[in-house]
Amino acid sequence: MLRRLGLLGSLLALAACGPDPSAPDATVVQPTREAAPAVVLPTAEGPVDLASLAGRPVVLHFAAADDAEAWAALADALGDLEAAGAAVVAVSVDGAEDEAARAFGYDGAALAVVVDGEGTVRGRALPHSGDDLFALASPVLAEADVAATVSWPDPETLDALVALGGVVVDLSERGSPGVPHALRVAADTLAALDLPADLGTPLAFVGPDAAEAASRATRWGYVAVFVADADGTITAVEPAPVARDRPLRSGGVRG
Repeated sequence: MLRRLGLLGSLLALAACGPDPSAPDATVVQPTREAAPAVVLPTAEGPVDLASLAGRPVVLHFAAADDAEAWAALADALGDLEAAGAAVVAVSVDGAEDEAARAFGYDGAALAVVVDGEGTVRGRALPHSGDDLFALASPVLAEADVAATVSWPDPETLDALVALGGVVVDLSERGSPGVPHALRVAADTLAALDLPADLGTPLAFVGPDAAEAASRATRWGYVAVFVADADGTITAVEPAPVARDRPLRSGGVRG
């Protein structure tokens, strides 16, 4: 599972800086670009209008109820997909005549489809494994993370970072004066799971161990990491070339 984070971290760097011709091709199918059909998807939790998910990456999973391999693949990848920012919609298809499934090319075999935040179909694949699903979605997830980060102006102070939706992480033993609403974590116990699931969330670290903690955050895959000075000004930390070491969250099947 950790290699999925490495894949996403590599793609974050590529999305920000342009393609690296030496990078391996991790995509499981050739990408496609076509407008997603305007459909309402029948799920176990009720109908889901695809248009209501506009603005975020969507992973659609179509399979017959008794397709154990396909549902196992989704269950394996689900936590990682959601932690990376995807909306996951699972549709148990009751026969190939299901209109919504057929609109995406379903022909009776399990099908995974990735739709970006602009409503464009970006890839299709047979969901043989959780790794296949994550590899299929990773380019779109990486683009969404970078877009969310670079669309903000560069903050120069803690107040500006918080106003932009960032999170201040205070590592001081008794709390830093003048730093309200911070996430308080002891430096010696700081773990990736203490931080926001969205790798695009700007983070500013405060306290005597801020530089070391910020470096760890870049290795966990965060792409906007800062260290705060005593006066509240912040300095950006260069992202790690490849994210690694981040424990990933788990979750239940949606749909």
